[in-house]
Amino acid sequence: MNEGARALRNGEFNAAVTHLTTAINSGEIFGEAFAVMHISRAQAFYHLEEYDKAVADLTLAIESNVINDALVGIALATRASAYRMSDNWSSAIEDFDAAIDLGTVNAKMYFHRGLALEGAGQNALAREDFRRARGMAPDNYAIREKLRELGEAVD
Repeated sequence: MNEGARALRNGEFNAAVTHLTTAINSGEIFGEAFAVMHISRAQAFYHLEEYDKAVADLTLAIESNVINDALVGIALATRASAYRMSDNWSSAIEDFDAAIDLGTVNAKMYFHRGLALEGAGQNALAREDFRRARGMAPDNYAIREKLRELGEAVD
């Protein structure tokens, strides 16, 4: 696991997948550690733009019933992002909503849910999320640019 985590931290995503897969398949990891390895491997898959594989690992972790709500929230948010990158707007929104309900609340969460809402054509709700995100991170460039793009004054 340490090699996989180290590779993930260093942006060596193919190596992370290899090391984490070896650990997962070893039969020596159980419970929360097993689910966390799937979350970590999903993050590597996400960065490799292998969104279906990321979703599969995250679903396994979420449905494992062995991780706490904070980890479930992280897994939901990551899976929501994978769905968003695959243009699966409804699943992305559903997972972002569930993560927020679990208390995974931050500017990034609202910004990315806003992008999913925008993709789904729910522009008024998207704008609300972009405003919420700006309230939490008023100096965030991406949030400010998105609001400008929508014709809002952000200065």
